Formats: sequence, C-alpha cells, structure tokens
Amino acid sequence: MAVKTINYELNRLIGLKLLRVRQMAGLSQQNVADDLDFSPTTYSKLENGKIDFTVTRLAQLADYFNVHAPDFLDASLDAPRHKDEVRPHSDYKSMETKLEALRELIGDVIK
Repeated sequence: MAVKTINYELNRLIGLKLLRVRQMAGLSQQNVADDLDFSPTTYSKLENGKIDFTVTRLAQLADYFNVHAPDFLDASLDAPRHKDEVRPHSDYKSMETKLEALRELIGDVIK
C-alpha cells in the first residue's frame, strides 16, 4: 500500500495564492464556498493550506477565478495570472517578428 505524503509547504503556497485571487475578485470565503458547493470550513482550510489540493479541485478553483491553474504551482508568482493577461503563443511570435525588424532598423541607424 502506498504511503500518502503531504507537502505542507506546497499546500500553504497554493492556499496563499488562492487567498490573493479571492481578495482581488472582491469575494468572501462564504461567497466562494457557496458558489462552488464547498462548506465554508473546507474552503477556509484550503486557503490556510490545511487540506491537500487535488488536480480536480485546483482546476475547479482556477476555472472559477478565471486564472491559470499551473500558476498556483509556480513559486515565482505571487498570484495566478488572469487568463486574459496571458497572450496566445501566436501573439508572441508576431511580436518577436516585429522586435527583430525594429532591431534591424535601429542597427542601421546606429551604424
């Protein structure tokens, strides 16, 4: 039988990010608990890192707040990014092309 390992530090990190996202949305714990059909106690424990996060639950919370689920796991971010803040890959390719053209122009001017 597999032994369950709990990563308390990761749970705390995710919980803090969840708290920040909820506060940025201007919602109470009760609002979120009601909307997601969690008990208020369960939701509070999630924010406080007292409960393990399942992938399903993390995806549910990310969808609810319209943020990127992987951002909950990224220690370099204070809070998950809103889905509207992240551009599609094609936008970045277009921006890279424009940046390269600008570099060529600047290079010609400087010479």
